Amino acid sequence: MCRLLAYIGERMSARPLVFDGGHSLYEQSWAPRELLSGSVNADGYGIAWYDADRPVRIARSEPIWYDGDLPRTLGALGSGCVVAALRNGTPGIPLDASGLPPLLFGEWAFVLNGFVPEFRTRHMRELRSNLPDDLYGRLAGSSDSETLFLLCVAALREGASEQEALMSTAGLVYARVGTEEAQLTMVIADGRSITALRSSNVAATNSLYVAERPELAPGGVVVASEPVDGSVWEAVPGHSWIRVEAGGRVGSDAFLANG
Repeated sequence: MCRLLAYIGERMSARPLVFDGGHSLYEQSWAPRELLSGSVNADGYGIAWYDADRPVRIARSEPIWYDGDLPRTLGALGSGCVVAALRNGTPGIPLDASGLPPLLFGEWAFVLNGFVPEFRTRHMRELRSNLPDDLYGRLAGSSDSETLFLLCVAALREGASEQEALMSTAGLVYARVGTEEAQLTMVIADGRSITALRSSNVAATNSLYVAERPELAPGGVVVASEPVDGSVWEAVPGHSWIRVEAGGRVGSDAFLANG
């Protein structure tokens, strides 16, 4: 499972969001506390930030600790919206650049923390058949995360809200896989808000927390897989979505795989 952190608020350096706190995202690459499976998150990393109204990113298919220049690089970057993630690759999914989180398209940045079971061998063709031709043509690899992101983009272009796009995409997966376990915690940002769905079709879901004005980022709101500092972190309820803006939470509700 991946680890992620997303920030929305006043413009700040991206460096503290990745490297600061008593249990930083950087530390979670080798010492995560709440993984449902796996033990490290060393199959790649990415950091996206918003330059005006479009996201740009740094991403590498290697452990985050390999890049000794990254703290200085991120220290020179400032943004009011940052999305960072560490990849823990799913068996059977190639560890190429096409699936490196966060994924970007237009104004959106996206992270999947989870998996579609036996995606390439059993479900990829059917799920991708739901993509319009132009988005199907944008596929660069064979990862579940890229497919789910473009399904969300398709829904957004049809007028869905971010939470509706995440839920409809999850619904397609759950209808397809039946009783096979699928873990679909997903986060999408547009530079003005962050929307997260903590979801699966079993009882357990990947961990997700939210903190308003934490020590790490007192000018905004942080959504993260694990608490990163000593602030008060609230667990996002399992099987629900949450939407936050710079001023705090603006929406949340339950979402069940079976409707």
